[in-house]
Amino acid sequence: MRINPGETYESWAKRVQQYEYGYALQQVAKGEDLNLVMEAMAARIQQKLLHPVFRAIRENTGSDYDPVAAKKAYEEAYKNSGGVADHVVDDLNETNQLGDTKD
Repeated sequence: MRINPGETYESWAKRVQQYEYGYALQQVAKGEDLNLVMEAMAARIQQKLLHPVFRAIRENTGSDYDPVAAKKAYEEAYKNSGGVADHVVDDLNETNQLGDTKD
């Protein structure tokens, strides 16, 4: 199932899902084992959705991607995104999850 010209990845993914869901229903109606049908459906959807992503990665291996600059841009973008999650333990300050100092 190919992406139509001008179609977004999201709308194509929805088409893939609907197609595979219909195919799975046909298999169940024929008496196939539901668990096997669901596993096969999930695998087919995953393969179809990842195919264009992997193809793009293979085609762009010679790009001018700079991982150091990308990491710096990521850190800058999320530097002021908020506090630390409440489940993170700060080992530098030796505090527990609630922020209490360890004894």
